[in-house]
This record gives sequence, structure tokens and C-alpha cells, in this order.
Amino acid sequence: MTDRRDAGDDLARLVREAADQVQPRPALDAIRARTVTAPKESAMSIARTWVLGGLGGAVATAAVIGGVYLASSNGGDDHVTPGPAASPTQSVEPTPSESASSTPPAGAGETVTVPVYLAGDTPAGVRLYREFQRTTIPEGGDLNEKVGAALTAAIAGHALDRDHRTLWPEGTEPVTVVAVRNDGISISLAGASTLHDRPAGMSAQEASLAVEQLIYTAQAAAGQGRLPVQLLLDEKHTDTILGVPTAEPLSNGPVLDTLSHVNISSPAEGDEVTGDTLRVTGVANSFEANVVVKLQRYEGTYVAFQEPVTAEGWMGEKLFPFSGSFDISKLEPGKYVLTATTDDPSGGAEGPGAYTDSKVITVR
Repeated sequence: MTDRRDAGDDLARLVREAADQVQPRPALDAIRARTVTAPKESAMSIARTWVLGGLGGAVATAAVIGGVYLASSNGGDDHVTPGPAASPTQSVEPTPSESASSTPPAGAGETVTVPVYLAGDTPAGVRLYREFQRTTIPEGGDLNEKVGAALTAAIAGHALDRDHRTLWPEGTEPVTVVAVRNDGISISLAGASTLHDRPAGMSAQEASLAVEQLIYTAQAAAGQGRLPVQLLLDEKHTDTILGVPTAEPLSNGPVLDTLSHVNISSPAEGDEVTGDTLRVTGVANSFEANVVVKLQRYEGTYVAFQEPVTAEGWMGEKLFPFSGSFDISKLEPGKYVLTATTDDPSGGAEGPGAYTDSKVITVR
């Protein structure tokens, strides 16, 4: 059985680190105006090769803080394009039916929790959501292996939440090279013949968000702030990937134009919850920091609770942590839908409307 305390501490640290990383960014035009003139690097200059062929995409769920055990769990015209990065400032979630065991097989290596960004629908169109997934890296693996595992999960799209998906074309190979340095992150993909141009049937917005999946995932998994990300094809520089300009290192797109404005961190889709208290954590940017957390019976209309919680802030280009503990001691066992929703005082009259993230969980 997974040690809930150790896994919970691991996830709590990742939640805090990922939230703290989301710092205000200048407007996209300003980012482009301060393009990094970074030295071009050959394949031989990349610090370490990291091949993921042996992982087999083994992804399982994380354990969460507060005694909740993780067992697993759009139209928009605005176009988010990754821009060349400004000089870095040093600082410092398979569907339930496809989930691997939370206990890795003997000899499989070291199991780690990694943040993974995947696409989902919002009132403003497709945005990115973060999941925390358990995956296996070689025993004694370094930060490059950890980042590579997160990136491969993002590309493969084996989401814990059935509402999440990858935007990368089916059949895209795992990341082959990752190098995390103080001044940036290098990522190499295989498939210059298939990934250079945007494939038929993929919109420009989807291509841009696919690239953002890698940028946000790499930055969060590295845990060193918003480092520029250099994307390569077959370990060589390329002018485009999926038709998105990638000649120079890229910064992340503006947070509120790229990510969902609310994201439940724990519990995850498919979790089985025991005990008298349900602990809910997440990040949001909501009017006056108000977030409404609701638990409703999966079948039927019974609402167990619907209560507001207050995030740690709301002004600025970032997402702020929120948390709440709720009494479930009198709940009948069964399947429930947990939702977190941003506040929309205009009722949709101004802006796209309220953002919502939902997880289906089971109360035992």
C-alpha cells in the first residue's frame, strides 16, 4: 500500500512550487520585444540524453494531502502563441480504466510524482489544466529524467481526468532528450518529418497550446521558475514545430490566456475517499478570490455541500492556491462529483463566464 504521508507531502510540495512559479508575465508583445539571443547548441552540447522507451507510459495516481488517497481522476477565438523568451530570472494528471497500479512493479525503477499539463474545455475555449501523476524513472534518476517523464505524459495524454486530453498528434514519440540548466531547458522530440509543420485538421490555436503543454510542464517539473524552453527536433534546431515558431527559446504564454482559471489539485478523478473529512486543494484566479466548492451525488440532484473558500489572492497574472476541509461523516457511500467554480458576479454578461473544474470521486 502506498504511504499516504510521504506521497501527500510530495504532492503538497509540488502544489506549492507550481503555484509559486506562476509569476506575472509581461504582455506577449513585450515578451517578443525582449527576445533572448541564446547561443545555438548542437546535439553534442546537450548535457544528458534521456530516453523514455523503457517507461512504457506507466502513469498512476498520486496520494494527496489531508488523508485523501489519489486513485486516479470549447470554442474560443483567442489565439495564444508562445513568444521568444526574455532573459530568465533565477528563482528559487491514463483515464481511470487505463490507470496503472499506484505501486510500481519490482525492479521498475523509482516512482515519482510529476506535474503534467493537459488540455480541457472552458467558457473561454480550450485551456490547460494541471494534473499530478505518478510515473517511473530509472532508479537514481536525475532532474532530466523527471522532467522527461512529465513531458512524455503530457504528449501521450494518458489523463487521470476524463475531461483532459493532449493536443499532440496521435503517434507522437516520447521526448528523447532533456537538459535542465540554470539558464533554460532544452527538449528534443523525434520526428522532424512529421512535427515540423502543423498537420491537417489541427488549428493554429491547438498547435500553440500543444507547444504550451510542453513549456508549462517542463517549467513546473524542473521547479526552477519560468525558465526559457528551447524545443528541438531530432536534437537539431528547427524554425517551427507544428507550425509554431521555435527558432529561439520560448517563454510560457500569459497565464490567464493559457490556463484554466480554476484547477483542482486534490482529490483527483477516480479517488476513493475515506474518513470524516474531505480535504480539497487547488489553484484559481477568481473575482475577489472567491471559489465555490460543491459536492453532488453522481446520480441524482442531492448536494452534500456547496461552500465558498477563499484563495490566497486574485489580482495579478497568476493562479493562487486555495484549500478547504469539509465534513462528509454523514454521507452515504457512493460516487460523487466534486466541483470548484470561480465567482462571476456578472452572470456571464461580462467576460466568458465562470470557470469550473470537476472530479468524480467515490466516498467509502
